[in-house]
Amino acid sequence: MDWSPRGPSRARRRGAVILCGALLLIAGAPGCGRRAAEKTARPESSESQSEWAWLQRTKPEIDARRAQLAGHPDPKLQRETQALSDELNRRLAAFLNADPPVQGEPLSERQKAALRMKSDEEIYLARTWIEQGGDFQRAIDIYKEALVVDPDNPRLKDELARAEARRYMSRETFAQVRKGMEPDEVRRLLGSPNLNNVRGYPERGVTGWFYPRDAGGNAAAVWFHKEDGRTVVYLTDFDALHPQPASPAPAPAARSAA
Repeated sequence: MDWSPRGPSRARRRGAVILCGALLLIAGAPGCGRRAAEKTARPESSESQSEWAWLQRTKPEIDARRAQLAGHPDPKLQRETQALSDELNRRLAAFLNADPPVQGEPLSERQKAALRMKSDEEIYLARTWIEQGGDFQRAIDIYKEALVVDPDNPRLKDELARAEARRYMSRETFAQVRKGMEPDEVRRLLGSPNLNNVRGYPERGVTGWFYPRDAGGNAAAVWFHKEDGRTVVYLTDFDALHPQPASPAPAPAARSAA
């Protein structure tokens, strides 16, 4: 069984699926009912109580720090918050492993709360992949894996539906972009592009952001160039990329500033 913490810098795609299989194997093992009864009868250890208190105390602190960082970036606070977040996820994983769910047995209130805490961390991670890297597929994978072990979580379901709805660019959304907009303005309207879909053409002095329109390879493009020392949009093309040819359309020549 593996409740190991995962972060943006670590592979997280298969953890929940592996966990689910492990839970089923353990829950179906001989003597499982006896094990559950023994666990119910056994008093909770002081170590477990202390650890749960730490988790309950630390999670709101991390959430408050994250909210602060969203409005006022601070590299030092970011590093400290990431370190505390890593510790929370590690200790939360160990806490869940020490008292794992058993198939056929109802979850205790504490197990439910710990599982929801883990799901909240998964939601934060998935949002980070979207907001910082435009990686909707990675976020969708995280949500689906989290739902395997927390299937009745309405927040996970809502976040999954929202990510799937935003995964591909619509003509209506794309039409909001205007010439002269800076990159941050485009991000607010369209979201961050996937880092793999940002193409620079230094020989022409332009950069293209490609937004997938569907699973078939069609993509829209926002083109930037330098104008009066600023990076701004000079061209948008909803039909910029099609499955053939496989490579992005040639970059249009940058227009000279008026």
